[in-house]
Amino acid sequence: MLPVSEELKRKLEDTNRDLRKAYPRDVFQRDQIRRRLEEIGSFQKVDKWEGERIKEWLQGRSLVGVDGSVNSTPGSHPHTLSVFQALAKGTTGEERWAADLYTPLLDSGDGEAEGGRLAREAKHRGTLLASLELKVASEAVRSWRPRVIMMDGSLLHFLIDDSQGWTRFAEAAEQAGVLLVGVSEEIGTKGLARCLFPDQPTYSDRDVLFGVMRPGEVYRSPEMDPAGTGLWKAVLCSSRGPQPVGVDGLVSQSGDRDALIRLVHSLTPVQGRGIPLWLDIVDKEVRVTDPLVEAMVEQFIDPDLRHRLLVPKRNDRHL
Repeated sequence: MLPVSEELKRKLEDTNRDLRKAYPRDVFQRDQIRRRLEEIGSFQKVDKWEGERIKEWLQGRSLVGVDGSVNSTPGSHPHTLSVFQALAKGTTGEERWAADLYTPLLDSGDGEAEGGRLAREAKHRGTLLASLELKVASEAVRSWRPRVIMMDGSLLHFLIDDSQGWTRFAEAAEQAGVLLVGVSEEIGTKGLARCLFPDQPTYSDRDVLFGVMRPGEVYRSPEMDPAGTGLWKAVLCSSRGPQPVGVDGLVSQSGDRDALIRLVHSLTPVQGRGIPLWLDIVDKEVRVTDPLVEAMVEQFIDPDLRHRLLVPKRNDRHL
């Protein structure tokens, strides 16, 4: 047991008690939740395609996975440097990379309150990463014309973080006949929870769906579709884990919705975390790790600038 204070133990016990009060076991009974969900949507069983069927459906074209990553040097604001990378990787060997940097040290923010500045910088980082992912995805559409582009994360977040870039990309994909699908490890919507528990604003769809779906099931409900976005949404239990993943795509491509969901399911290991293997491969290649950030800063930032601006004093601790 790690050494902790008695006060911390008491606070953890208090928090556990408060969480149990807010999320009582009898409210989240699986059979009861399923019955209520069936009143506003439907569960369907999804079978996996074999490898040859996937190749046949791809029609000789590739599947492209797109993911991005960001990491920052340790330190307090504004003495940080963030490194961004995005990768579009096709199943026939194609690759497109994009990268960028950001440091608040070069961002004046004159006269702005600290809270507003931090919020603006966080939004800037989100927009920058989304823009890089959309850039490599757009290049994939123009250069390779794949059958499918599979994005890591919900397509909705690209619309939110870079609406203009998303609109251009979605239109280009539609014109080129490239299908788009997003796969989100975390379900951030609240439509189902609001419908089932209107008096509990803190509940999310993730809370409602946890442990409710069976492996190989997909759930669809109009309550989930984000209005005015041009997107459809579903949740898929693509592994044996209790937490399903979110899947979304373009309403204009709804005719291929079932095939896209089946593709996601077919590419996901049953013992995995619910994410298609190809996206995991892209994620591993594009990930900006702590050692990578440290090595890049040491190689390209002058030593005096590095120590003056980017190396926290706590790095000098010997214990």
